[in-house]
Amino acid sequence: MATPDFSQIGGKTDVEKRSFWSRPEGILGMIVLAGIAGLGLVYFNRVLEFLIRMTSNVLTLALLFGAIGALIFLFTSRDVRTAVFFLFKSLMRSITGTVIQLNPIAIMKIYVDDLKEKRQKMQGQIDTLAGQLVKLNKKINENNEAIKQKFAEANKASTMTDKPGMREAAQLATIEGAGLQEMNEKLFPLQRNIKMVLAFMEKVNQSADYIIKETEIKVRLKETEYKIVKESSNALKTAISIFKGDPDKKFYFDQSMEYIQEDMSQKLGEMKRAMDLSMDFINSVDIQNGIMSDKGQALLEAYNKGEFKLIQLDSPTQPVVTGPNPAKDAGYKNLLE
Repeated sequence: MATPDFSQIGGKTDVEKRSFWSRPEGILGMIVLAGIAGLGLVYFNRVLEFLIRMTSNVLTLALLFGAIGALIFLFTSRDVRTAVFFLFKSLMRSITGTVIQLNPIAIMKIYVDDLKEKRQKMQGQIDTLAGQLVKLNKKINENNEAIKQKFAEANKASTMTDKPGMREAAQLATIEGAGLQEMNEKLFPLQRNIKMVLAFMEKVNQSADYIIKETEIKVRLKETEYKIVKESSNALKTAISIFKGDPDKKFYFDQSMEYIQEDMSQKLGEMKRAMDLSMDFINSVDIQNGIMSDKGQALLEAYNKGEFKLIQLDSPTQPVVTGPNPAKDAGYKNLLE
């Protein structure tokens, strides 16, 4: 079932053919201009005091006239007016676009709510119009009954013309009946038009109900599609961020990696330098170990041959392993030394 198109009723209302001031950005522009005008009225006294102070000095008066002349030139220049107008239009359109981009689904729902409010208003008007039709029908029926009554009175009075005043009463009843008939003749086209308008509004009401329900379905569909697309886009951005990385987080990651690399290099250098410095000590220890090992091997061989003598604490003389006999005062000499 195709949606009925009422856009051509009362003239063309296509968005592309409407003037700037009838569009949403134009309405916003009028609100902004009204606000500026309101502020001008609020601060009118201050502006007037400023102008009076400016005109109290010749130099400031000359500057004021110069500024007024520049303003007159700007306002009378067609190019400047056109540029300012397009700049104003662009600004209002940008603000309107920003509002739409904040939550387009909410704006669509507000539009549906507005349609529902208009339908409720139209239903109230239909009820009022139906009540007026009932009153009009009742008035026509009452007039018809009154016409019958007046014509019956006129006929009765006509049969009693021999009595005084009956001729005038019959004439008056005839005039009243004719007046009521003329009223009904004028009310009947109005009643017919009301019936036509009422029937048309009933059809519009039914169509509006269908349009609103169809629009609600479209909004729910778009909301679901938009939500799925947004979630898919966010998931895709997350997947891409794995490869590209978040710029801020990747900066800290790179800085941490660089710090670890520098710290490792520094510690490896310190370890190498410590190893180089300790090589002399290790070599001297190896030499001493070698000497002690050779000495221990010689003592072991002497011990195995029975030539090794242990040191006795109660021995009067120092034990001598090999070599000539020492001098008698050798021990004392070493003591004095």
